[in-house]
Amino acid sequence: MLLLSSIWALILLIAYFLVIHFNRSDESRLRPGYLRPQYSWFSLVIIALLARLVPNFILPMGAGYDIQSFQIVGGLVAQGKDVYSEIESENRHPYLPLQLYWMALSQKAAEFFKISFVNLIRLAPIFADVVICLVLYFLLIRSSSPFHSYMSALLYAVNPIPVYISAYHGQFDSIPMLFILLALFNQIPRSSLREDVYKNIIASGSWLGIGILVKSWPVLTLPSFLHNILTWKNRLLFLAFVLLIPFLGISLYAYFFKANPIGIISQALSYNHGIGVWGYTYFVRLLTFLRSGFSVLYDWLIQYGRWLTLAGVGIAYWLTIKNRQPLSLGILSILLSFLVITHAFSIQYLVWVVPFAILQNQDRWLKRYTLAAFAYMFLAYNVLILEPNITKLIPLPQADLLIIIPSGLLTWLICIGWVKELLFDKPRPVN
Repeated sequence: MLLLSSIWALILLIAYFLVIHFNRSDESRLRPGYLRPQYSWFSLVIIALLARLVPNFILPMGAGYDIQSFQIVGGLVAQGKDVYSEIESENRHPYLPLQLYWMALSQKAAEFFKISFVNLIRLAPIFADVVICLVLYFLLIRSSSPFHSYMSALLYAVNPIPVYISAYHGQFDSIPMLFILLALFNQIPRSSLREDVYKNIIASGSWLGIGILVKSWPVLTLPSFLHNILTWKNRLLFLAFVLLIPFLGISLYAYFFKANPIGIISQALSYNHGIGVWGYTYFVRLLTFLRSGFSVLYDWLIQYGRWLTLAGVGIAYWLTIKNRQPLSLGILSILLSFLVITHAFSIQYLVWVVPFAILQNQDRWLKRYTLAAFAYMFLAYNVLILEPNITKLIPLPQADLLIIIPSGLLTWLICIGWVKELLFDKPRPVN
């Protein structure tokens, strides 16, 4: 099954590059009505579903630790226990309380219908991915032809990176990503002087608030959204709804599960895992592994690395304002900057930039990024995350330090080059 799913991933990679090729073709040669809207939407849904449901149903496993965490959290919620205070779920749910209800429902449904919990829990991020394709299409068609909008949305449908995260791994980053895109869909251009923008502001702020309630990382996009809003009055209204949704979600959970709201927030804010597995932190960890004297530096990184990350993202945000980047480009720059500077990393972070790169027609960089990230993910999922086959040849942590982590360095270097072009170089013609 793992071999079949690997072949399927390779097929998707080939499909992705074929879509890029056809996206650059001369659409004037197409017959009138070649892409009718109703058929476009339907075919996007079918292709995106097929790309994800095939590996979901043939793979009996997901990422071991994460799937086990989802089962533990879902079981506790189904029993009416507070996930944030139970020892059994310690460090298992470093998020605000929204996705845990799906975990509980999946756990109950799997027991009742006698079906695989793994295949069931992955359905939510899979369907979120499908909706992302449609949102991308409707966002792009505002300023592009139906052909280009369709082909660009198709780039997300067959891109193997989001498929790996939702249908192989089982992580749910596509869900908050969908809500960021819905918030973006309801934004109006910064230059607009319309006064009847309150509905847009409220809808956009609410969608972003829901995204934060699913996972905390959408807060990285908040400064870009605020800068895009013209007046301080509307900025405060937007911020109020961004904060209101998580407040209501935390309050309801705390009321029904007799939980401490401060404990919920502190767990979401204190997440600090995945240090030494990506970017510059790998070299610090490798030095520590080779020479124990460097352990002080690694310990310092664990303790204070988050401040380096925040400082780097803050500088990137300032540069997006200085360069007067539009909203979706600013979000792309911020997320890429996070990948460059972050001290803590999980492989699912790699999907964050994909839809925003598509929105900005960043084909040239996205091709490089997709190819490098695919090679890294193909290796990591096949020999470690889905099944730890590599440990039969080389024990951990040697296998991780000498093979798995170095395979991701090319992706990190591509992120550096991409960020450099977006934030420091003169704009180039769109590819």
